[in-house]
This record gives sequence, C-alpha cells and structure tokens, in this order.
Amino acid sequence: MGKLLFPCAVSLFLAVVLVHTAKERQYFTMSEKLTWDEARNYCQICFKDLVTLTPQNIQIIIQKLNSDHWIGLRKNSNSTSNSTSMSWTRWADGDPLTFQNWYPGWPVFKSPLPQIECCSCSCTCPAKMTTAQTPRRFWDSTTENMTTNSYLENMTTNSYLENMTTNRYLENMTTYRYLNETTDSPLVTTPVMPVEAACERSPMKPPVVLGTNEKYIEDSCVAMLSFGPWVERSCLERLAFICYEDSFISQINVTELTLKSANVEWQRGPDGLSHYRIEVKGEGRDLKKNLTDLTFHLGNLTSGTLYSVQVFPVKCGRDLNPQKTTFYTVPDKVKDLKVIEVTETTVSLGWEKPNGNWDFYRVEYPDHQKDVKTEGIKVEHLTPGGCYTFSIVTGVQQKSNWSEASSIAACTKPGKVSNLTVFSSTNDSLHLIWKKPEGDFTGFIVMALNSSNTELFKGKVNKDEFEKLVPGLPSGSKINLFVTALANHTLEGDNVTIVGSTAPGPISNLTVQTRNDSLTATWNPPAGDNFQYRVELWLDQTLLKTENLTETKQTFHELTSGSEYTVVVFTFNGNLKSPGVSESKFTLPSPPNNLRASSETNSITLEWDHPLKVTKATYSVKISSSFWNLKSEEVVDKTSVKFDNLMSGSSYQFEVQTMAGGRNSTPAKYYNSTASVPMEISLSMMCSTADADACDPTNARTYVNEQLKEFFTNLLGKEVFWKL
Repeated sequence: MGKLLFPCAVSLFLAVVLVHTAKERQYFTMSEKLTWDEARNYCQICFKDLVTLTPQNIQIIIQKLNSDHWIGLRKNSNSTSNSTSMSWTRWADGDPLTFQNWYPGWPVFKSPLPQIECCSCSCTCPAKMTTAQTPRRFWDSTTENMTTNSYLENMTTNSYLENMTTNRYLENMTTYRYLNETTDSPLVTTPVMPVEAACERSPMKPPVVLGTNEKYIEDSCVAMLSFGPWVERSCLERLAFICYEDSFISQINVTELTLKSANVEWQRGPDGLSHYRIEVKGEGRDLKKNLTDLTFHLGNLTSGTLYSVQVFPVKCGRDLNPQKTTFYTVPDKVKDLKVIEVTETTVSLGWEKPNGNWDFYRVEYPDHQKDVKTEGIKVEHLTPGGCYTFSIVTGVQQKSNWSEASSIAACTKPGKVSNLTVFSSTNDSLHLIWKKPEGDFTGFIVMALNSSNTELFKGKVNKDEFEKLVPGLPSGSKINLFVTALANHTLEGDNVTIVGSTAPGPISNLTVQTRNDSLTATWNPPAGDNFQYRVELWLDQTLLKTENLTETKQTFHELTSGSEYTVVVFTFNGNLKSPGVSESKFTLPSPPNNLRASSETNSITLEWDHPLKVTKATYSVKISSSFWNLKSEEVVDKTSVKFDNLMSGSSYQFEVQTMAGGRNSTPAKYYNSTASVPMEISLSMMCSTADADACDPTNARTYVNEQLKEFFTNLLGKEVFWKL
C-alpha cells in the first residue's frame, strides 16, 4: 500500500511526547484519527514510524492514553492475505515481534477449531486434557517460521482432532505471553490434548464441522487499548495513533576559532528534515538563522567571549532535540609588555589590557607558570644574574582557549663581588682582586674615578677572571675603584667600591754637579702632591748616606775626590714609593800641588807634587803661547815634563790637571820664560819737520821713545823679552 502524502503541521495534532531513555527514543501520541496506513505514512514523514512496543516502553506509553491508538503491528506485514506470509511476525519498522500483549480472545482465527463427535464406545467424553511437559516453540528465531494459528487455520480433520473438544478450548485461552525474555526464541506453553478412553477405534473418520469466526478480520491491524492490551481492528478504521522517533543525539564541532570568528559544524539529522535553525547567544550576538547546510561561519565576534550555540533540526515544523555547545573565542594578546624593574632575585613586568574579554593572564617562564588577574606581576625567587624569557598569554574561564603569547626577555641583576682588595700599587697602576658573586654572571666592569669623579679607567673583565690591573692612573693620587658584575653582558649589578692610592711618580731631570770633595743633586718633582723625597748616596754598591727631605736639592760633603758616586732619588707617600731615579758621577780630582819650573834658552822643565791622598795619578799638562801661536798638551803619569824647542826669551803658560774617571781636576796654572839671548838693534832717525823746535834733540828723543815703547808693547807685550 502506498504512503499518503499530506501536510503534517504539528498544529493539526495534539501530541504528547513520551521519552524512553533506555532506548533513547521519543514517543508521540497523536489525537488526529487516521487509518492505519495514513497514520503510518504520517509517522514516517514526520517521525520514524508507528510505535514498536516492548515490555519496557509499554508502561510509559499507557500512562498517557485515554482511547484506542494504532500501534505499528499488522497481521500481514505486506498488507496482503497471502497464505505464504507469516502473520504477526514483524513490526512495521521491521523489528521482529518478540513481545505480545493481547486482550483475551485476540487474535481471532479465521475458523474456529472443529467440533469432534465422540465415538459410541463406552468411554468418558469429553476426554480429560493433560498438559504436555515439553513446551512447543511459539516462534523459531532460527528458521523464522511460525508454528502459530496459521497451522490451525488450514488443518483438516485428523486423528489428533478426533478426540478434541470444541472451541471451548480456545474460548478459555488467555493471551499468548512471551515467557522467556532473555532468549532469542520465546516459548509458550501450549496444551496437548490426548484422549483417555477405553474404546476401540472405528475405522470411520468422524465428521468435521467447520465455520467462520464472526470477529475474524482478513487484513487486520493492531490497536492498543487505553489500559494496554492489544486488539485487532480493521486497518481502514480511523483511530488516534502513536509514533516514535529515535532521539537525535549528536554534537556540534567548533573549528577554526579566531579572535573574532568561528566555524560551526554539525551532523546531519534524520531524514525528512526541512531545515536547521541555528541560535547563537553571547556578547554582541543574538542570532537566529535557518539553514540547510551543515556548517555556518560566525563573524564579528568579540575576542575572549563565551558563546552558546544550539542547532535545531526542524521536521514537519517541529523542533527535534537541539545539538548544543558552548565555546570561547580566542582571547586577544596583551599589549605593551615591558620590564618595569629588576633586582637580583625579582623581575617586575607590566602590560596593558588586551582588546575584548578575558578572565586571567598566565605568566610562563622556565619550569614555572602563574595565573594573575592584574596587568602586572613581580616574579620572585629568581637566580641572580639569570636570564629568562617571560611569556604572557590571556586565558578564559574554562582554560579552553589561549591568546597568542607576548614574550619578553629579562635578566635579573647579578650579585655583588666580595673581598675586593688592592693587591699591589705602582705610581701609575693598581692591581685589584676579588671573589665572584653568587648566581650567574657574564663578566665584570672595572672603573676608576679620581676625587673629582672624573673617569680615569673603565674596562671589562671576562667571567673567568677575578683580577684586573688598572693602568694609566695619576701617580701619588687617591683613586676610587668600582667593580660591577654583569648579566647578559650588559646588565650591571650593584657595584662594590674601594679606595686605593697610587705610588708617587718618579722625579725628572736629576742633575749631579761634583767638586773634588762634594756633589750637589737637583731634580724636578713629579705630578701630584703630598709626597716626600728620599735621596740615597752610593759608592761602589755601598749605601753611604740617606736623606729624607721635601726640597728638590741635596748636597753631600766630605767626599773623596776622583771617586764615582751614585745618587738615587725616590718619591714616597706613606708606604708607597716611586721607582728610583739615579745618576752616577765622579767627584773631581784634586789639582796637583807645588808647581815649579826650570828654564833654559830653548826649554822649560815643569815639575809638581801629587795631590793629597793621591800617590799615583795621570796628569794633563798644557803649554801655550799666544805670541808664538803655540798650544800643546801632554798626558803623563809622572810629576814632571820638559818642553823643548821653545823660543828663547819667551813667556809660556802652563796648566796641570789631575785626571780621574774621565774627569779633570781644576787646573793648576804656572807661568815661566825661557832664558833670553840679547840682541841689539840700533835705530837712526832724521827729524824733518817745518817746526824747528820739534826737532830739538831733547824733545825728539822723548817723543820717539814713547812712540817706540807703545809700538813694541803692542807687538811683543810680555810674551818676548825686549828692552828699549
């Protein structure tokens, strides 16, 4: 029979929804009266099918009934009276019939059981019925062949029925009941009726009286009474009916979540749906939309916000069970993440709120995480000098979605060095040593400032070195020294300070002037102030004298002539001493004593005595004559020397110096002349002048003598003997 197609708006029917949770089915009692085929057609269009009853759901359904209702059971499942089909075998949806709840007297067979006349022998009639001990199958699940009333409908008279009573047996039968609900082959106990008689069988068959049952319906359908039992009705009769539908249980998937959008996907609903209705609620959205697709893109959402989604499959204008879900959009990341402050064990971070909504922030760093609700955190218990990467993500309440991370690197300040000491000092450097700080560090900065906080030195030291020679410092000065540990090569910790002093610088321009028995040293002072001088006098690696003074000049007396003395000058300040500056020089030798000479016409012999305390020396002897243009020197190791080939009657100058250590004593001077050999020279003059008085002999003589004396004085002087 074809299905009836007609509109099935819910408004036409009063439907009572009964939910059977055990099988996840829903049951709908429809008050509209339709034929069985129309009812089934409606159920198939707007639901699943006419109801299939079980011992579990019948108790639920009958509580809502107040009249007879069609159920999904028909005598012949193909709606024909074909004798080859088995009656009452399957429900309308194809499920096997494993449960029956017939009202007494139902179902009705086409013909009643035949009436058998008793034989004429002496027996008790009717025979007493007994019940067989072995039950017979009502339905065989293996062969799917029913040993039901169809067997009786086609039975003819036989020896089995000859002794059976009439339809009173069937009239007293109660409904067939499903006895064993735990097996696939339900069994019923059927009566077996042997005849107990003590007569002989007649070879003649007794007559069988056949008839048609008045209640019999050829193509019957099953209705359930308001209190539960089943009865047969003509399928064309109009009754209310019960539909069922499997509960639609599925889930919604939310994919491709972003800050402001999401894709919603759901499973296809049962057949016969007209559309889906999606409902979305959340901040800024209250959406209802009818769709035929199984996906929907949600846009213009607010980040970090909770949205609820319901998708209702709509069938015959009726909402089926909705598919539900909730989701958070991805929260936005924080803005302007920055490091506020660092100490040796803490890092303080700050940031601005993200756009949209959020519930908390999660701060993550190696092996740690912490949730906060404020726009800042002070991370504590860190390692001094440790470098960390901090990531901030924004989270929502269910911790289902996280924002993109905002990250920043920061290092804690390194610890302080310990035991900073000035190991040694020079006039222009200080040598520092220290012990490493606790925690991590990547090196050190060493800095030197003078008393005016002018930077004198700044340099880096490797992490494996714990000392530094600070050069280029002013001598004789107090220096403020700083050592600072570094983290990440640039982040400076708290410095440690010590005050040191450089040694005074050396003097300059040391000059030593010597005499034969003394020397005088002079020098220029170094840069700086507040220092003194120490002057040492050495002879042959023996320290003779030490003098401390503030002047830049020192004289030593009572020295030995001709000896090499060394003067060393130091600058000192407290226990700091500059490098020494030295100068060596010989004292002058003493000049020879008692010079004397003996002369001849052409030679002079010069003699002298050794200086005091000198028994042997070398002497430089010089002779000179400006008139005869003579200069000569002889070096002798004796105390006399003879000069030959001299000009007679001439004066000569002599100088004798004692020589020692490359230096000469002051000269001892002596003058002597060779013996003269007189020679007369006569001069004749003639007076020729107009003045007669001028030629007077007396006057002329005086005048001439003066002129000649002047002339020879200028010409010969005292170098050559002459006489006018």
